[in-house]
Amino acid sequence: MMRDTTSDPDTDAHDLLHRLAQHRTGLAAASFAESTVAPIPLETVVVPLMVGHPRRALTIALAIWLGCLAGAALFYGIGLWLADPVVRPALAALGLEQDFAEMTDRLGTDGLFWTVFLVSFSPVPMQLATLGAGAAGGNVVSFLAVIALSRGLRYFGLAILAQIVGPRIARAGVPKRVLIPAMIGLLAVVWGISRLV
Repeated sequence: MMRDTTSDPDTDAHDLLHRLAQHRTGLAAASFAESTVAPIPLETVVVPLMVGHPRRALTIALAIWLGCLAGAALFYGIGLWLADPVVRPALAALGLEQDFAEMTDRLGTDGLFWTVFLVSFSPVPMQLATLGAGAAGGNVVSFLAVIALSRGLRYFGLAILAQIVGPRIARAGVPKRVLIPAMIGLLAVVWGISRLV
């Protein structure tokens, strides 16, 4: 008797999301990518994971917080040492030179702490702030402290909220294989709309 080797896409997606929720290294790497080169906010994936796995929400938050800190530190260093030969030409090629110049000016006039703190909660690309902080020669200790504080509030706040909401959704009987992909889709649509506005 031949065994059916076809797989159920719903089961495969659920297994993938379950493994992702358990593997903090992968989440940290995804957060590192999001804070450096990936333009899509990590929340579109981690919020549904946190809600679907509320007991792991704090460890998910810790992993992405550490990945974000590493990525921010790398881009600060690139901005500090390679602003003129690499960063400015690359941003000019992407059409972001004006945005970068405005961000660097804000870092100088409004102060590193508040500028980076506010950018951490806004739809402005975080990469411009991290590169700009390095290019402006901002204090590295202050920079890392504000990234740690702002992203810590964001990620751990989401984790605590997920721990409150997640069990209630589970009691409502919504299966994780439906809940997590639906939330990812909804958050991706909200993010897309926020980029257009």
